[in-house]
Amino acid sequence: MEKKISKYLNGTANPEEFSEVVEALCAESNDEKVSLELLKFWKEALDSAIHNKENSQLLDKIHHRIAIEESKVDTRRFSLYQNLLTIAAVLITGLVISTFFFYNRQGTPTEIATVETVKTPYGARTSFKLPDGSEVWLNSGSAITFPHQYGAIRNVELTGEAYFHVVKDGKPFIVKTGNGKVEVKGTSFDVKAYANEDFVTTLVEGSVKVSDRTNQVATLIPGEQSIITSCNSFTTRVVDPDLITSWREGKLIFVNEPFQRVATELERWYNVKIELNGAKLKKLGYTGTIEMESFSEVLELINTTAPIKSSFDKKTRILKIRGR
Repeated sequence: MEKKISKYLNGTANPEEFSEVVEALCAESNDEKVSLELLKFWKEALDSAIHNKENSQLLDKIHHRIAIEESKVDTRRFSLYQNLLTIAAVLITGLVISTFFFYNRQGTPTEIATVETVKTPYGARTSFKLPDGSEVWLNSGSAITFPHQYGAIRNVELTGEAYFHVVKDGKPFIVKTGNGKVEVKGTSFDVKAYANEDFVTTLVEGSVKVSDRTNQVATLIPGEQSIITSCNSFTTRVVDPDLITSWREGKLIFVNEPFQRVATELERWYNVKIELNGAKLKKLGYTGTIEMESFSEVLELINTTAPIKSSFDKKTRILKIRGR
């Protein structure tokens, strides 16, 4: 099992080994044994992450997972959980890498089309490069699917939010979502396409063409944002791209944002469920910046800067907020 776990963490396990390790990790009876085996891999993985600049997003994810676990336990049990937190951080690495290799779909024996998927759970973010060298930053609770090798068109499918820095190579680059698509050739932009939310595209540099399911089209210039609702309402507006894309740097910046949207963002970042009591509270505008704080620090910040009261159930991970 030790060798299989090592291959799992390095992303080199075959499908059978991958399934066997996942099954072992999910079995409660194996908690102590698996914990001991995983601990030995932690120091090496952490040293590699610290000394590799490309792993800054991985460290970002680890910090968020630690923040999530801190909110589950009280101070007296913190030292006991430190070892478990290191294991959790290693598992995040393995799951992201393994998903990259094993979410493949194959066609007929004579025509094989390999597709890869990268997913980030709530409370985590990651960054990587596509086959053409384009860079992608994937936000919490998001997934992106793309071919192992591009043809005449560079297609990707997105659920959730991602920031793209697309390299120019003469081929169109298309981001497909459930509510529409974005087409570019080389540019930097943010796409937000979570289920049951507005389809939002924000252009940082270059030019993009956004279209909805009814083929309404808008061409954006830097600093513009398009919003497509579930009812196919299509609007554009001028925004500050730095505020929209600040999540890549571990920040959430809100400027008079409806509290309902603030709650939705916090749910994804800290893997909690937030219940808002009162119609007025959902429309309350909130302004503030959250930058790598633990969940308990975020609660204190919001309670101090907004006219609300809150209570958090650690067992159910439900945060209830009401006006005061």
